[in-house]
This record gives sequence, C-alpha cells and structure tokens, in this order.
Amino acid sequence: MQLEGNLISVSNNQVIVKLKNTADWQIDELVKSSDVELTVNDNKTITIEQRKKAFAMIHDISEFTGYTLRETEEMMKIRYISNLDNPRFFSLSDCRRDTATDFIEFMINFCLEQSIPFTTKVFDEIQQSYALRCQLVMHRLCFVCGKPNADLDHVDTIGSGRNRRHVNQVGYNAWTLCRNHHTERHKIGVETFAKKYQVKPIKLNAEMINKLNLADKGAIEDEGLYT
Repeated sequence: MQLEGNLISVSNNQVIVKLKNTADWQIDELVKSSDVELTVNDNKTITIEQRKKAFAMIHDISEFTGYTLRETEEMMKIRYISNLDNPRFFSLSDCRRDTATDFIEFMINFCLEQSIPFTTKVFDEIQQSYALRCQLVMHRLCFVCGKPNADLDHVDTIGSGRNRRHVNQVGYNAWTLCRNHHTERHKIGVETFAKKYQVKPIKLNAEMINKLNLADKGAIEDEGLYT
C-alpha cells in the first residue's frame, strides 16, 4: 500500500507526515502495520504521480493488446531502451525523473501510432511535448478530448475568399479539434479557447501538408501564383 502526504517535521528518528487523500480503510491498514517504508521525492527520482501515470498507461496497453500487465511492462521497456544510445534496464520504483518522463512520452507516442485509446488522463503530458502534439495532428485526434477524425483547424487565418488548397500553408499554426470543440473555438476565439483548455498549436511543415493532403500538388512551390 502506498500513501501520499506532506512532511511536517523531522526530529531525531521521529517523522511526522500529514497524509492526504487517504481512505478510512487505508488508515485502518496503516494502524495494523508494524513497519513503514518512507519514500521522499528529491526532485531527481520518479514521482508518485509519474509512477501512477506510467502504470495506468501500461494497463491501457495491456487491455488493448491482450498481454498481461507484466508482459506489457517488459515489452514497453524493451521497446524504449532499444532506441537509446546506451540501453539500460530501469525500474519504475526508483528510476530517474527524466527517464520516467521520456518513458511516459514514449508510451503515449506508441499509443498514438497504434491507435490505442487512452483511459488515462495524459493530454497534459502531450501538451508539454511539441513532438506529441504533432502526432495528434497527424492522427487527426482532438487536442482537447482525443476523439478521432478531428478537423484540422488553422489558428492563423488564411484569408476570406482564398482557396486554402492553393495556399502555401508551411509555417501556419494549426491544431486538430473534434466537431464540438471546433465549434466552441469559433464561438469564444483562439486566445480564450487556448487558455481554457491549456492547448498550444503546432506549425505545419511541408511533410505534414503532403501527408494530410491539405493542399493541391505544387501549392507550396507555386504560392506566388495565388497571392
């Protein structure tokens, strides 16, 4: 059993901790315990929140693939370290915080590529990574709720009366939004919408435009013909 709390004081060998978000049954179990192990976040090792998120994502992948939780954890770790310059196994109990961050991002990217639905709240992690936000665009997933088949919404206006398929969109800011959030964005405006949901757009590049079929062939090179 793992409990969270705030350290109040330390005196000799006595430690006082104020527990938070603790259920009655956890208190009962704690009272019965004779030994307690104390883990302190030192801003270097994996946090409790990271550990919870990592195992929740492993559960999502396990449910989708049919592998056991243990098999899924080992599979994802092997996939992750195989891409490192110096592969080393690690434990989610005491790995470095930056390792946990990279591993969680790796699993998010894996889920996006394999179209594995999220039951875990990971979109706060996605918004912190430009590469993952690009993946949302490429897989047409809503930046807010993750729904598939989202609309590509240009944050930068292309201009009234212009055919966007004839416009060189390289460098344009954009994100993908489901129909409901796309409608809301137009109602409240870009800045209010971005602040409300804490989302940030990405800049389109030529490869994205071609893969998403956002413009007619030659539009990037022939932009001058349509201005």
